[in-house]
Amino acid sequence: MNLNRLKWVLVLTVSLLQLQSVAGDKSLSVQEDRISGLEKESKKVELSNYPKPTSLQEISDLLTNAIKSLTKTIYFDASAMKMTDSQLKMTVLNAYYNALNKDNSLKHTYKVVPTRKPGTKIMVCEIKYMPYKLGINPKTIPAGTKKINSYNDLLSATLNSPSGKNIPIAITNKDLDFTTMQLILGSNCGYGYFVYTFNAEATTINCTPAPKGLPGAPTSVSDCILKINTVKDSVTAILTRIITPEMTNDQKLTSIYNYVTRTSYDFNYNTPKLPFDSQTAYGVFVNRKAVCGGYSWAFNLLANAAGIKCYNVGGKGDNVTHAWSMANYNGEYYYFDSTWDRGLNQHPYRYFGQTESYFQSKRHVWNNSMINALVAENQ
Repeated sequence: MNLNRLKWVLVLTVSLLQLQSVAGDKSLSVQEDRISGLEKESKKVELSNYPKPTSLQEISDLLTNAIKSLTKTIYFDASAMKMTDSQLKMTVLNAYYNALNKDNSLKHTYKVVPTRKPGTKIMVCEIKYMPYKLGINPKTIPAGTKKINSYNDLLSATLNSPSGKNIPIAITNKDLDFTTMQLILGSNCGYGYFVYTFNAEATTINCTPAPKGLPGAPTSVSDCILKINTVKDSVTAILTRIITPEMTNDQKLTSIYNYVTRTSYDFNYNTPKLPFDSQTAYGVFVNRKAVCGGYSWAFNLLANAAGIKCYNVGGKGDNVTHAWSMANYNGEYYYFDSTWDRGLNQHPYRYFGQTESYFQSKRHVWNNSMINALVAENQ
């Protein structure tokens, strides 16, 4: 091959390689453009799949559905709301509170944290649940923590813990309703002198003295403890006097009811002059004068100390705030209102061991979910 022909072959080869390279670059560029287009399209589809609420109520509905399914994070497109970030966050929080107020069963959530995705109109709502609803591993429960597996365990936890102290707890039963537990702490724990409430995560029962205001209200934790110790001592002394070993439980309950109904009613009720102790068993045991809360607490403490299950019940009687009792009598649970039977001293009583329907017919009104939950665990 002569020199000129060789040069021509080399030039042709280089030219072909350059053409292939250019073609390859163009192909790669087309492929990259296609991928970029798909990503953009995917993002458009993603954005279009988010709910687009137009009102506080629609956000509330989104949160309600999420909480019911224990969803930890929800997203929605806020473009239709036309609000600033701060306004939108406040709207989300108001929607959350509306959801809780409308449905008490959602109160196992304790917080919603709303934020906006940077550079978008997408709101991210992180929902915080009380640990017990998500499940607690028994192996992780610290020593000294009270395990709550039933509604009655709440009563045991407060009764068997040092007075005036916060109580670390681990709720091990996912099915316990938070509102019902709150009602139990409020109506059946603390002797009327301490107020028990949950912390935000429901991992501690907080204990504080009852609110001040009425004459003789406790001024400190030590003041509450002194009154409670007097109540406990009174329970022991009274049962020694009115209960004998040969009595059946039904006879014991009758004797206890006889004692409590002989207490005078404090007609300072609903006035600034009402002594605080009249709302507690102290009023019955020491002062022999009380209002309905005192009657109910006295009957409760005496019956339980005698080995008979008894609970406080709160509601309205004759359209006025009222308290009475439920106790095990004749092998079943019945209602008792020692306040409205005061002064009768002995059978036949009108409100001793009566059914729910009877009490309802006698102008007693209440939400029975709490008391039914407690009693169901004993049957």
